[in-house]
Amino acid sequence: MVKVGIVGAGFMGQMHGSVYALLPETDLVAVTDLQEETARKVAEPQGAAVYTDFSEMVANEELDMIDICLPTYLHCDYTIKAARARKHVLCEKPIALNLEEADKMIRATEAARVKFMVAHCIRFWPEYIYLKQLTQEGTFGELRALSCSRLSPPVTWTWEDWMSDPQKSGSAVMDLHIHDVDLILYLMGKPYSVFAEGIRDAHAWNHIFTVYNYEGKKAAMAEGGWRTTSEFPFSMAFRAYFERGVVEFNSARQPSLTVYPEGQKAYSPQIEKPKVQGGRETAGNIAELGGYFNEIQYFVGCILEDTDPSVLTPEDARTSLEIVLAEIKSAETGREVKV
Repeated sequence: MVKVGIVGAGFMGQMHGSVYALLPETDLVAVTDLQEETARKVAEPQGAAVYTDFSEMVANEELDMIDICLPTYLHCDYTIKAARARKHVLCEKPIALNLEEADKMIRATEAARVKFMVAHCIRFWPEYIYLKQLTQEGTFGELRALSCSRLSPPVTWTWEDWMSDPQKSGSAVMDLHIHDVDLILYLMGKPYSVFAEGIRDAHAWNHIFTVYNYEGKKAAMAEGGWRTTSEFPFSMAFRAYFERGVVEFNSARQPSLTVYPEGQKAYSPQIEKPKVQGGRETAGNIAELGGYFNEIQYFVGCILEDTDPSVLTPEDARTSLEIVLAEIKSAETGREVKV
């Protein structure tokens, strides 16, 4: 049994809390949030203690793991605090706002000999798991090109509107678009350079179009952002071009996933999804627990089996951040930037 404490009971803290309620190998022991009533909403259904101070929670509760669901600018500070308390750490993505903070987090968790994973949930999302399997197994030959998009209405529901402040969130490029950056890294490796153009509002890059450059016969591109309207629906999509087929996913369509094999009839595969107690409509843009359930179950399994996370390492999360920072630099300078 892994005893868990959640720090931050906003949208993502609520999603993670719902997962722990469905995982018999976990016990949600405590929830910390500056707003006591917000913490109670996550804690009370599972009989967890409520705190408004992280230090008090760590001092008073027997915990194995800290789940950090705080705004990005707080990730570094609280990861280091959790590591020093000898707690395993699951931290929301992105890992941090800059590489210096990311390095501090990695060093602190390594020094404390605790397990550390950043919650890049797309590596654990059912349709994206399917794409990874096709790529690894070479079902349709080599993956030659990948196009991704992730679009959202403006995010206006966060605590004190922190998401709209690029000093706290890094803007849409770092918070939303990084999902697809991490997918491209996962499937195709690290590009040698990027070229990006985007839409900048004040000091925030809220929409971006990027080309990722590779040696050899590989190509990737991605669009991401929330420079839309409140009526614009959230959607995530990819189109993967293999040597002998194309796989297309778009969350806004039904069926959402279609495979087009060369010389054969197109089909929509049945994707195995985690068996949780139905879908959960949420205040955000996700209507099921799938990827969140998979990632948390995986990390908890690493703790129970005493193995380091390999599907997603801290260094992977750092590299995804490194690529995004290169994209921002490219958009700012109008030049190709090496990664």
